[in-house]
Amino acid sequence: MVAHLLRLKLLLLRNLFRRSRAQTIGLIAGIIYFSFAVVGVAVALASLRTSPGDARVVIPLVGAATIVLWTIVPLFTFGSDPTLDPARFSTFAIPTRDLAVGLALSALIGLPAIATGVIMTGVFVASTVTLASSVVGLLSVVIGVLTAVTTSRWVSARSTGALQSRRGRDALGIAALLLLVVVAPVVAIVGRSSDDAKATADLLSDVVAWTPLGWVWAAPSDIAAGDTLIGLVRLGLGAATLLLVGRLWAAAVADQVENPRAISRSDAGVAADGDLGLLGRLPDTPGGAVAGRVLTYYRRDPRFQVSVIMTPLVPLLLLVPYYLGDVAWAPLLMAPLVAFLLGWGEHNAVAYDSDAIWLHLVTATPGGADRRGRLVSSVLLAAVLLPTYAVVGAWVGQRFDLLGGLVGLSVALLGAGYGLSSIMSVVLPYPVPESGESPFASPPGAAGVTLLSQTVASIGTAVIASPVVVLAWLGWQGQVWAVWATAVLGVVLGVAAALVGIRIGARIFERSGPELLAALRRT
Repeated sequence: MVAHLLRLKLLLLRNLFRRSRAQTIGLIAGIIYFSFAVVGVAVALASLRTSPGDARVVIPLVGAATIVLWTIVPLFTFGSDPTLDPARFSTFAIPTRDLAVGLALSALIGLPAIATGVIMTGVFVASTVTLASSVVGLLSVVIGVLTAVTTSRWVSARSTGALQSRRGRDALGIAALLLLVVVAPVVAIVGRSSDDAKATADLLSDVVAWTPLGWVWAAPSDIAAGDTLIGLVRLGLGAATLLLVGRLWAAAVADQVENPRAISRSDAGVAADGDLGLLGRLPDTPGGAVAGRVLTYYRRDPRFQVSVIMTPLVPLLLLVPYYLGDVAWAPLLMAPLVAFLLGWGEHNAVAYDSDAIWLHLVTATPGGADRRGRLVSSVLLAAVLLPTYAVVGAWVGQRFDLLGGLVGLSVALLGAGYGLSSIMSVVLPYPVPESGESPFASPPGAAGVTLLSQTVASIGTAVIASPVVVLAWLGWQGQVWAVWATAVLGVVLGVAAALVGIRIGARIFERSGPELLAALRRT
């Protein structure tokens, strides 16, 4: 039965390359892109073989991070890999032990597992200082990876209570995302406050090496350094941890198979009879209907709520280099950054509305109404965030003389993003999580086309706004006339780019509506 489960997972992995030609090309491009980073990390770790002292510090931290990431990431993408859900096997007479082992090993088949295997190869090479450390290193990698995978499955299974409803899954994912956003500034502050970064890393590694996260990873370095007894003790503790987590995972599988959960989707909230919500409060026009529907998404759809939460927070990260690295210009970019994010964020707006786009076709909704209506919610958010961050950035950076230029640059980036997005969301949509799914799920085969579309949107926005960017740089250098030129040209260029993009996008939408719907259905 274990072998059968593994074969099924291999078939699913193979089927990733048997989708549409565009998705297959996109998947291959994404794999090639990320493989450079993965191989680079593996080579860097392998190079520690000639520096046993550094390896003794780095390897436990890398191993602990591997276990943590394997445990946390599934909470972001809960439901994206239903093949590993034990409850789905409740109607099959499969022994609990075989099912637990098969599902745990099945998690080792997939692109994340392959990336982990490549990185762990570097970890193993770093431990091949002596014959004994090589043997222990191999055992440590095997035990460590199995511990990471099994812990991941156990945490996901035991999170069923919190993740049973869609709201529970999304709330947990958003909370984890906010935690990750906070981690980077905290790490930077700790590193800044430490007089000796290496001493801090040594201390952290020593602490981790005596925890369940680092026991197994620290063992090879102990053996290589001659601390055989300590290394064997840590290896034994790591093996015991794997056995404990394995038992916990088997118990979780038994609970879910014997008491399969019924996922309810009734928690989305229902309006009172006769109450159309925002649809009844906006103008009774095609554009008003589109705007009302998108605004409703922002109230109820976690895929949109993540954007609303994260967009205002990201510019605050620019305060970290300002206060810790004395980067004087960092706070001045707060308003332009939020403008760029708001404009760029609309480049795939149609894909998030794929369930309702057919209504536009059967009712002959004008393309202009569709393009303008989708931007209303973003424009309302921009009307609050742009002036706020422009003033805050000028105040923190003590450059109120650049306030007009900051507003002009922000409007230029916002308008350029809206104009380009109005075209790209029709011409180059890419797969996104379906409504009701986790906003952090990644549709199979979407990595390459996603990367392509996002790159084009980023570069295109920067190119369109480049004249204003040049003027803003001259204003930063002290050219007073450039500040006022940035303010005027930024507003003119931003508004013009948005209007032209909306007009072009509307024509494409009206001309190729059926093809767009077909493309969205395929994705």
